[in-house]
Amino acid sequence: MQRSERWNLVVSLSVVSMALGFLLAVQYRQHQDAVTSGVVVVNDPEQRKLQYELNALNRTSATLQREISITSSRLTSYENQTAGSSREMRRVEQRLEAERILSGTTPVEGPGVRVTLMDGQGLNTEQVLTHDWDVRQVINELFTAGAEAVSINGYRVVATSGIYCTGPVVRINNHSIGAPFLIEAIGNPQTLSSALNISGGILDILRARGVNASTPQTQTLLTMPAFVSG
Repeated sequence: MQRSERWNLVVSLSVVSMALGFLLAVQYRQHQDAVTSGVVVVNDPEQRKLQYELNALNRTSATLQREISITSSRLTSYENQTAGSSREMRRVEQRLEAERILSGTTPVEGPGVRVTLMDGQGLNTEQVLTHDWDVRQVINELFTAGAEAVSINGYRVVATSGIYCTGPVVRINNHSIGAPFLIEAIGNPQTLSSALNISGGILDILRARGVNASTPQTQTLLTMPAFVSG
């Protein structure tokens, strides 16, 4: 082979090699870009099928991720709403419990005060007797001072309780009871005691008339049953 022909062949091979290298570089770059974008293009039919399924799964995964994000936001919103509803429900339950206590439909216990009324001794028997209105006045004073529950000789007093005299006894909730009258009230012991001990208050009035009214005693724990009508 002549020198010029060998030179031409070398030049041709060099050009082909450079072109092939350029094409390989371009193909590699495209492959890398496709990998980076999550979509890989291949020429083998089986690989193209697998790659198509993979790309479809990637798209499905992305869609599911968006749906999960939306659902999580909704759940957070529902949880916040539920938390608010739970707080409101607790407030309603607390109010219902307070109403049950005031209506006497449930037993109750707590701190409070205890006072006893007894007939006195004197020439004017009518004056020293403990009457139904005396008992009612003491009870009204206790409720006005914030008593949550009141009982007389173990019988729960509610708004509908009837307290009235029948001869020598007093009837409460259709139960006949006689002196001494043990009155118990659940509430703030200091407040209830102060209300009864106030100068010129109901106990001072009763004592001035000759009725024996004990000094209110604060109690750490009092227990009262539910209201019983008879």
